[in-house]
Amino acid sequence: MKAHDGNPLTNFYQLGLDVLALCLFNGSYSATEVAEFFNHYKKNYYFGGQFSVDTGAMAVLALTCVNRSLTNEQIKADKNLKKIDELISFLVEKIMSEKKENGLIGNTFSTGVAMQALFVSSNYYNESEWDCQQTLDTILQEISQGVFNNPTAAAQILPPLMGRTYLDVEDCPYVSGLDTFNISNHVPESERSNSSSLIMVYYSVVINETYSINVTVPNGSVFLDVMKAARKKNETTFGFTMEQSSWGPYITSVQGLYANNNKRTYWELLSDGKALSQGVGSYVVHEEENLEIRWSTY
Repeated sequence: MKAHDGNPLTNFYQLGLDVLALCLFNGSYSATEVAEFFNHYKKNYYFGGQFSVDTGAMAVLALTCVNRSLTNEQIKADKNLKKIDELISFLVEKIMSEKKENGLIGNTFSTGVAMQALFVSSNYYNESEWDCQQTLDTILQEISQGVFNNPTAAAQILPPLMGRTYLDVEDCPYVSGLDTFNISNHVPESERSNSSSLIMVYYSVVINETYSINVTVPNGSVFLDVMKAARKKNETTFGFTMEQSSWGPYITSVQGLYANNNKRTYWELLSDGKALSQGVGSYVVHEEENLEIRWSTY
């Protein structure tokens, strides 16, 4: 991070996971550096101009673990403890500000980590500020509609459904064979749609200018199918590359322009001008929808 202007090689959500893992399993880390790395409010926790609930929530979990470790060591006068305490207070306030009328916090997929963060930071807000039951009811409804079919999404929401958090992890037995275990997020076309009808959608690539095209895809197609259909029509304008992750495929480049964590650039997915919370391989498109992939910074 010091070699890249304070930016991690992945992202600040992953940095939260890193610190949490080191803290839970008694790894070597510096509380002073933790307080420093998590302290740049705007830079760390905003994504496309919007506060990133899941990034903030993961930071709360990591900082709470570090906070407890310092407290357990009876270093109550340590200046790091005060800094970390102030950081947790700030992040909890921001997370609370992202509550929606239906109980979700941020979006559907950030709510699981947000619930965990609020579970471990209950002394930083009043009980009346968050209706946990409403959030739970909404999440259960989303689950019944198949929203959490992705294993990673399910893993994030499962702990709070059981009244637990990642801080409850104490030890994990070694599981052999992980190096040969592959996660497939491909959903067969027959499972995605009960209809063979075609729909037309509008698709645009936005860099310094806008490149648009109309494409026809089977009903039930996902955003990635639209991108592939556009690429077939014009490889130069709509060509792209992607990589697989536990959340499914994500776009690494369009027109040869690659996202770069160190430069804080990425490809943002939008529908009718609004950023999507689902990935390119899971968001199901609709008739005459205006889809866009935009070169953005965070």
